Amino acid sequence: MTSAVWDGRKYPYVYSRELAIAPGLKLHTEAVERIDPITYEVIRHALWNINVEHGVTIMKISGSPICAYGHDFNPCLLDEKGDFVFFGPFLQYLSSATSSAVKWTLEYRSENPGIEDGDIFLTNDPWIGATHQSDVTLIAPVFWEGELFCWVGNTLHQWDLGGTSPGGFNPMAPDVYWEAGCIPPIKIVERGRLRRDLEEEYIRRSRMPELVALDLRAEIAGCHVARERIKQLLARYGAATVKGVMRKLQDDSEKAFVRRLETIPDGTWREVGWVEWAHPGDRHVYRNCLTLTKRGDRLIFSNEGTDPQAGTLNCTLVAWRGAIMAMVSAQMLFDQMFVVEGAYRHVEFEVQPGTLTCALFPAAVSAAPALTLLQTIALSGLVISKMLACSEDPELRTEVQSCMGAPMYPIAALNGINQRGEPYVSFLLDPVGAALAGLSWRDGVDTGGWPWDLQSTMPNVEENEWFYPILYLWRRELPDSGGAGKFRGGNAAELAFIPHGTERIMLFTATGHCAVPGPGLFGGFPTSTTRYTLIRGTRARSLMSVGQMPDRIEHLVDGDGNIPSGVVEYLPPKAFHVVQNPEDVFILSWASAGGYGDPLLRDPERVAEDYREGRLTREWAQRAYGVVLDEAGVVLWPETERLREELRRCRIGADPKPQTATDEPGARLLAEGLKLVGGWIHCRYCNHRLAPPTENYKLHCLRKTFSVQEANPHILDPRTYIEEDMEWRHFYCPGCGALLQTELARPSDVPVWDIQLDFREA
Repeated sequence: MTSAVWDGRKYPYVYSRELAIAPGLKLHTEAVERIDPITYEVIRHALWNINVEHGVTIMKISGSPICAYGHDFNPCLLDEKGDFVFFGPFLQYLSSATSSAVKWTLEYRSENPGIEDGDIFLTNDPWIGATHQSDVTLIAPVFWEGELFCWVGNTLHQWDLGGTSPGGFNPMAPDVYWEAGCIPPIKIVERGRLRRDLEEEYIRRSRMPELVALDLRAEIAGCHVARERIKQLLARYGAATVKGVMRKLQDDSEKAFVRRLETIPDGTWREVGWVEWAHPGDRHVYRNCLTLTKRGDRLIFSNEGTDPQAGTLNCTLVAWRGAIMAMVSAQMLFDQMFVVEGAYRHVEFEVQPGTLTCALFPAAVSAAPALTLLQTIALSGLVISKMLACSEDPELRTEVQSCMGAPMYPIAALNGINQRGEPYVSFLLDPVGAALAGLSWRDGVDTGGWPWDLQSTMPNVEENEWFYPILYLWRRELPDSGGAGKFRGGNAAELAFIPHGTERIMLFTATGHCAVPGPGLFGGFPTSTTRYTLIRGTRARSLMSVGQMPDRIEHLVDGDGNIPSGVVEYLPPKAFHVVQNPEDVFILSWASAGGYGDPLLRDPERVAEDYREGRLTREWAQRAYGVVLDEAGVVLWPETERLREELRRCRIGADPKPQTATDEPGARLLAEGLKLVGGWIHCRYCNHRLAPPTENYKLHCLRKTFSVQEANPHILDPRTYIEEDMEWRHFYCPGCGALLQTELARPSDVPVWDIQLDFREA
């Protein structure tokens, strides 16, 4: 560690507050301290609108579906030193990379080749300023009267930038040299003129040069538009006034963030996630740990306990930091219009290098956003939620949420010759319709999207069929898939298609969420998992030829609904060179969101409503929620009360105490089912005394273990994919039988001490 140089070469780039900038580069720092409220609001909204126009420009020029539907891009506005003024309202985690790219450029490019008016720099280096190589970052300095006033920047996922695998994701890559090349910041536009030599070299590496060329021009155009709008603003109001507004935005964001921290006790909160298959054929599972510690006005995020970097699971520090800050922004700065610099001033990152979330060069990192990065976003939401649950502020506690939907993005990449006889490369964007998590006060939203990508939309089925040689058989939500809970997680969905207008489709998969689901929160059940299914030699075309549309797996095989052995293939998380022939049906089911709170505490009428609306079956209502319904969806109350009482009795092996407790004055909330009273942790439902705060409360609960597939009807036996045994643990209150917490773990793992307050303060 002492010999590590964190400059973005082998180790990731880590900047300090004092950047080493060439003395010849003059920075604009003058700022008016007192600005009248009307002028302030006018300039504030003007800056916001400039940033939004920056993003809309990219979206309108790019011809990429990933931009139009997935909104896999984000613009941002930064001050002269690369500190944030505004994130854009699109894919949040991308912007963190932009700040890193600006600061690196200031330190390593200000002397040679220099930073001048009209320049635009490009980078896709994940150790400097990108989350993976396909996320291309452009940054443009804005000069005013010879001084560097601020920066505008954007990041956009571009389809294919070379490497050994079409589309940029290579599940077989042993290192970065098998993937698209890493480009440290280069001057792609010099004094307002596009460097054609660099543009041609850049585009040459792509299998889809026309689309990449258009994406590049879209990013450049976005920078130009934003830069010109800012100069118009400076001409009207003066540089010192506009800079004053920027400073106030940052300072106000900091004040809001600190005020919220003041309502939270010092402590430590932890979460563990699991990802499988570092490379094709690897049937092992890997551990991704995230710890959040609050000390005064500081938040410290640590990856201690995370497994060493392996195969294609790796994420760089730039990406890991962006994932965390995306959820900090969403859950703790919801009223600050994406001004996150105030949080950055109070957030620290302690990392173990050479791990899955701080990979060292030349690790393979192209799949990071779909795997460990996205999982880190989910884990960040969980540890932040556990922290916010302890807050004295009721408004903050409304931001407590379980695991978001699609905790890893299920990449299904397609390539070959399309219906127009042209080569194509794509991956399915339908899982953008992820599920939203159950919250502390409401259910999650079925296929509602992501909390950190506010404007993404599912692509239209007909447009996908126009773009690619496929014909959908169905795309629908999956009943019972959302994690059960007092407030359930949103349901997921699945799609099915056959090749159309082509001889075959080449498929590969790249995810890590097939074996182990994402966790629930405070007793909520886990998410469903990703499932790639290929059914060979189906009857789909013959059925359609006689006017019948197959809409279930059973319809695809024979008239009796039988599925012969060997016909259905469950593709592994990383499958390469899979051939889908015209008679084969490909089915992709993606993950749901986790539940919040003990399912036996859910209002039976809400369970009944879910059944009547088609979101839930009667069987799962009874198994997960202890609610008995008739065929019309009416709650059978005596049967339900008896069943719930019996389920609680089975949990603890004794008659449960009544759940009638209330939160007395002076009690500190720790979780949905936990409170701290008189120096002891108690069950909130029955006041049963569990443990002193200096000990892991889980060790004083009644613990039972279940198979992972019992957590959700849409989870296969993990042994389908991995060799390790995994278990689903329940931690019950010994008094009333309430389910206080669950976790997914290996049998040998010690229960995670996930809520650990500084007891001296508490």
